[in-house]
Amino acid sequence: MLSIVIPTYNERENLQVLVPRIFDALSRAGIEGEVIVVDDNSPDGTAGIAEKLAERHNVRVVRRAGKMGLSSAVLEGFIHARGDVLCAMDADLSHPPEAIPEMMDKLKESDMVFGSRNVTGGGIESWSVYRKVVSRGAALLARPLTHVRDPMSGFFMVNRSLLDDADLNPRGFKIGLEIAVRCSPAITEVPIMFRNRTSGESKLGAGEVWNYLLHLKGLYLFRMKSRLRPGRGCANHIKSTAK
Repeated sequence: MLSIVIPTYNERENLQVLVPRIFDALSRAGIEGEVIVVDDNSPDGTAGIAEKLAERHNVRVVRRAGKMGLSSAVLEGFIHARGDVLCAMDADLSHPPEAIPEMMDKLKESDMVFGSRNVTGGGIESWSVYRKVVSRGAALLARPLTHVRDPMSGFFMVNRSLLDDADLNPRGFKIGLEIAVRCSPAITEVPIMFRNRTSGESKLGAGEVWNYLLHLKGLYLFRMKSRLRPGRGCANHIKSTAK
């Protein structure tokens, strides 16, 4: 079974569109799946909307006490997941759920699959030049750590067995990059068209940028200490610190 984890904070309107699209894509492909919404006490009632959606779809809701971070939300969702395959995606409709069947198919020949904006067929809609430059710059900073073309992607799928007893310690919001660097899995990238959110506000602020830089620092230190080259070998298994 496929478990799709969606971390949320004030995503009430987007979630009502996203969840039916996910289950429509799964149904068309004959994939058994569940959605786990991990909500950080959204004041707009996102968790309540998710529970309403659970009346019609295979959705479970994990309520958290406050804003505890996207990466920890994804890891907590993975702990609650029942599937052998784990997927993380954003709630803001930037990630197309219609790509999930292809990602699932590619996982048969890989340990991890990224939905990628930076491979042939992928792209970004409605971004300013400034935001594209910032995104490319962030990806370039991570380039020595991994061969992934779009290491900033928050849309990824992984075999659960890769994370058994794993030792992940992400900071900020790039949990996919954390897994790619620390476990050095075989990775495939599937092209996606990344779309700007139409409802709600972006969570990317100065604090998240700073956390990303600190996260990179930790990953570079890890790489130096482990003496592993990108794409080769595997780090010690990681255990989630999420409670």
